[in-house]
Amino acid sequence: DPMTGLKNLESALSQGFRMTRVPFTEDIYYVKDNGLYNKRYTYARLTGLKVEQIVVLDDNQPLDGLPCFCLFYGTVEKLRGQGKTTAFIEIILERFKKDLPGRYKEFFVEALIETDNDSSMAIANKLFGASKHDGVDEHSGVPTRIWQTKYAK
Repeated sequence: DPMTGLKNLESALSQGFRMTRVPFTEDIYYVKDNGLYNKRYTYARLTGLKVEQIVVLDDNQPLDGLPCFCLFYGTVEKLRGQGKTTAFIEIILERFKKDLPGRYKEFFVEALIETDNDSSMAIANKLFGASKHDGVDEHSGVPTRIWQTKYAK
């Protein structure tokens, strides 16, 4: 749950953890670390030590022989419904292309959204167009809609 990630990041920041500011931005920060299995890229819009938005791209199993990164995102409630989440994710996806090692000429971004999360599904539709297929979250058993979008550097 990205909102859990948002709160965990905010807690870590309050305890002294610091992120690196993304060049040529005032309030976007990132950290690259190891997630559960592979590399994870976390981007956040910060106001002081408060996290307003978060985007996480977590290295996943390859898709069609190319690297694949799962996309997670969250926005604090006061900023929702203003189009800011979609715009922030677009900014981050462009930045992410620059942050990936040079060997990643092409890659996939995968978003799995629970089908009862209408607002997140609307965001994914704006970003990636119509979903190609549905699935079931292997951990929770909840029905999901899946977007898999290929990017090139």
